Amino acid sequence: MQHAKGKVKDGVSAAKAKTKVAQAKAEEKAETATARSHAERELAHERGKAKVAAAKMELHQDKALHREEAIEHRLHKHGHGLAGGYGHHNKHGAAAAPAPAPGAGAYYPPTAGTGHY
Repeated sequence: MQHAKGKVKDGVSAAKAKTKVAQAKAEEKAETATARSHAERELAHERGKAKVAAAKMELHQDKALHREEAIEHRLHKHGHGLAGGYGHHNKHGAAAAPAPAPGAGAYYPPTAGTGHY
């Protein structure tokens, strides 16, 4: 089901990108038609290329966001939360063991000049 949602979202994003590309090309064509010099026509063409590239980049970012959402959904669905839990490690109904106090059982090497080698 999630795969189908991703496909639909990608399709919608692609359709939006295609309309933006078509609009950019139409604007470029209109700008080129009203240009008075060769330099203005080249400038209109460059602007059109920039708009097309921006639309394609936005499509790429949307697809990456959709993939990220799908992966996040899969991780949360299977119990892989941000706390690092991987599935059902605790017995049902039993509380998790409390975390040790900070610094408890930590090794601190001796400071210099204590007489050890």
